[in-house]
Amino acid sequence: MDILSLGFTLNSKKSNKIIKIINNNNRISLAIKTKFEKLNSYTKQYLSTQYQSQQLQKQQKVNSSQIQSTTNESLQEVFKEIYFLIDCENFKFDKLSNLNLLSLQQIYSKLDFINIKNLTKDDKILLDLINEYVILLTSLKLSNSLILKTLILKNQEIYWLNISNSIINKLIYFIQTLPINSINFSIDIFKKTNKILSNNFKLNDIQDEEENQSFIKIKFKQLKRLSHAVYKSIFQTIEVLFVQDNPVIALLSKTDSKTSFSSIKYYITSFIKFPITIVNKDINNKLSLIKKEIKSNTIDINTLVTSQSSSSPLSDNYLPILTKILQIDENGSKQINQIIESVIKFDSKQYTKTSKPSFLTRYWVLIILFIRYAPSQSKKIYNNKQEIINWIQYNGIEPIKGFFINWVIKPINEMLNILRSDNEITITTKDSLKSDINSLEKMIYEFTIDNNIKNVTPTEINQDVKNGDLKIIMSRYENEIRKPIKYLINGSLLRLILIQVQKGKVDGGVAINGIDKLLKSQQLVFGIVSMSPSIIILYQLYNYFTSSKPLIVNGKQLSIICLKSLNNIENLLILLDYEEEERNKLKQYQDQKQIELKPYEGELLIEIINLILNSQPLIPKELQNDWIFDLNEINNNSYSIKIKLNLISKIWNMYGSYFK
Repeated sequence: MDILSLGFTLNSKKSNKIIKIINNNNRISLAIKTKFEKLNSYTKQYLSTQYQSQQLQKQQKVNSSQIQSTTNESLQEVFKEIYFLIDCENFKFDKLSNLNLLSLQQIYSKLDFINIKNLTKDDKILLDLINEYVILLTSLKLSNSLILKTLILKNQEIYWLNISNSIINKLIYFIQTLPINSINFSIDIFKKTNKILSNNFKLNDIQDEEENQSFIKIKFKQLKRLSHAVYKSIFQTIEVLFVQDNPVIALLSKTDSKTSFSSIKYYITSFIKFPITIVNKDINNKLSLIKKEIKSNTIDINTLVTSQSSSSPLSDNYLPILTKILQIDENGSKQINQIIESVIKFDSKQYTKTSKPSFLTRYWVLIILFIRYAPSQSKKIYNNKQEIINWIQYNGIEPIKGFFINWVIKPINEMLNILRSDNEITITTKDSLKSDINSLEKMIYEFTIDNNIKNVTPTEINQDVKNGDLKIIMSRYENEIRKPIKYLINGSLLRLILIQVQKGKVDGGVAINGIDKLLKSQQLVFGIVSMSPSIIILYQLYNYFTSSKPLIVNGKQLSIICLKSLNNIENLLILLDYEEEERNKLKQYQDQKQIELKPYEGELLIEIINLILNSQPLIPKELQNDWIFDLNEINNNSYSIKIKLNLISKIWNMYGSYFK
């Protein structure tokens, strides 16, 4: 009943692993990592210098005011907490992806109690370091969150597109959501009917006009007004629910058909398509909302990506970008506090409206069937367990066992016996034909002696029998058959007939012996033919289980998704190349017009990370590092678009076979 399952969700156990992959495979985080390393180096250098300065001040006994001392200690405490939160001494960039911004917010909020105007020069440097660390952390957290949520939206889009592409999936989804939709629809009917009824039924309007009328007339008119209002409200509610709010359903809308048959056909068709129509509307709304969110996130990612080309310092680069993305007043106070709060709010954002239905919604039918039939059927299964075992044994195990014994093992053994010459195909015994020929030769030789046929030797008789020639006695047979009675009584004709019978037996033996030799020469062919059906069946099964098929992981056909991602990456590079050519033309002709930059860089970054995540089960482990390196090279800002297109051609040639 669960049609598809997303690859990862916001609350998934795999989210931490995915965030680490995102953190290590995008231009934004890599640039932030470089700036972190530079900032850490500067911080350590500053702290060592500051420590030497403090030691010198102690030696010179330099005192500060009480306010200055308090401020300095509070600021140092905040810096110390941030320093240990990031673990600058043993800095590992991977750990920053799991950093909790709530802790950072609590630490940074302590700066609200510090008077910035009374800070010394060293304290201002310390405050700038704190701000830069916070800006870097929030930038990293925001970029990772934007990418992760965009990938989640893309997975949700795959889920709904797979339902949308199948009528069976639509019907299953309709059944899954039928109880919730029915409850919501009933509540909607009640609210709208109540609202329309209250607007239509205005009892006070007729009370002022009918003060002098009788009580019965007033009540009758009130009842009439009430019934008219109820009647009118029902049809208005139906019109609102089925025509205005849901124009695609519109089962009760009028058709342009003039004939009653066409109208009936229209209503029947609309009623049959009613579930599909409702599901289509629901899915289209979800897909449009997903595309809107993806576009918004991609624009923000593109803003972060394009900022990497700037060579300005961090404080002059990321802060205005964060304020622009998070829509914070650039001239307002406490900008960084607002940035942290906005990033925390965005990071906790969940796309519940576009996510797949809950577990109970997806499996309520199976749960009801299980509750209804599981106890009784379990008892029946237990009581009839022996019959079930016998049925499985007779219809499942024995046919498979018989197939392997009779059609695999025996033919193979026979084949091996043929190769070993242990088992030969024979129709007659080896010496049967030899004895028949010897007997025929003796019969002919004795006949020639008894009938005084001269000049005949045993050698000649042997040669004639081998050649199938009985001319020695056939001339005598032809003479005696003219007077059969005489020679029958004499007995010579009968002996000739019996000799010919023996000759026929010998001829049959020779024919059978020839067939026997033919069979022996073709024993190997017959052995292969006898075992070929079982071999073909096993070969087909082997191909089915071992051949490359579209891999389905968590309900996603990964090979197709990876191919689409590769195609999208190449298309985005082509669009970036075209955009760059247009900008160069404007510069060449000094045209004042500006090209509207589209978020191709952000889309490219998302597609690359999405491809890295989805291709893990398809690419061999030995090639994983090379694969990720080649994809990340597409993100290399030092390469031109043409070089990146050449890299895409290399990727197609090298790894394309794993996705087919």
